[in-house]
Amino acid sequence: MKKRFLILVPILLVAILITVFYIDICHARTLYWGTRGQDVREIQDKLRRWGYYQGNVDGIYGEGTYRAVINFQRKNGLKTDGVVGSQTKRALGVVTARKTTTYSKIVESAQRKLKQWGYYRGAVDGIYGPQTHDGVIRFQRKNGLKVDGYIGPQTRRALGIEARPEAREYAATSRGVSKSDDVTLLAMAINGEARGEVYVGQVAVGAVILNRVRNPSFPNSIAGVIYQPLAFEAVANGQIYEPIEPSAFKAARDALNGWDPTGGALYYWNPAGVITSRWIWRLKPTLRIGDHVFAKK
Repeated sequence: MKKRFLILVPILLVAILITVFYIDICHARTLYWGTRGQDVREIQDKLRRWGYYQGNVDGIYGEGTYRAVINFQRKNGLKTDGVVGSQTKRALGVVTARKTTTYSKIVESAQRKLKQWGYYRGAVDGIYGPQTHDGVIRFQRKNGLKVDGYIGPQTRRALGIEARPEAREYAATSRGVSKSDDVTLLAMAINGEARGEVYVGQVAVGAVILNRVRNPSFPNSIAGVIYQPLAFEAVANGQIYEPIEPSAFKAARDALNGWDPTGGALYYWNPAGVITSRWIWRLKPTLRIGDHVFAKK
């Protein structure tokens, strides 16, 4: 009996330590749109039992969870930001333990994109720290997004990353972004840059973006090309986030399927518009489609 007791004691101690560590990880971090885990599930369960949340308790912080948190915060006199920090956790009756660092594939993907485009200089480690936060803020401010520091759906789409990078369906055109995301992001750019143009002109704008993806002088992904600093006016003025017209989706699919009305052009511009880049006048136009002229180099 004594021998059995001596064996059980260390096992119990290990189990207690593991439980404490698990609770520490689950309750220490701040939760926001896009985070996942048991701690998100617990928040959802609390909100659902109290009538704020009607969705599935799945551990995924999405739109339904966000709206429930906003309603709970508003009702309870908290800062209405949709972020589950220490105050909101305390109001929900969730114990907050000491802070810790947790790895996220979404954060790692965002860091890699931000570093590639010059918004972030830290390590690509998947840990959301002050440098990552500052990089996200700069990226959002530069690209007309809501400046909140969170890697939510719109920011992820702008960065060209998915909510679950581990489940990607790889596509040759984007070097690691799903075909669905390719179509949507390319359609956003076409819609912002060529809305109102003749249909072939919309396909031509998509083709230029894809030609840049394949050219070693440009970033090697659709998102990288579109969000390259100062590359497209629609990104700078926010037109890329306007509701997408059906013709833009169709043009994006045609361009991705290989239709290139430009014959390999890498540049286009509207000669009647305001041109701030003087170097563009050194390019030799090869053809004109609608209001845009196109050039290879």
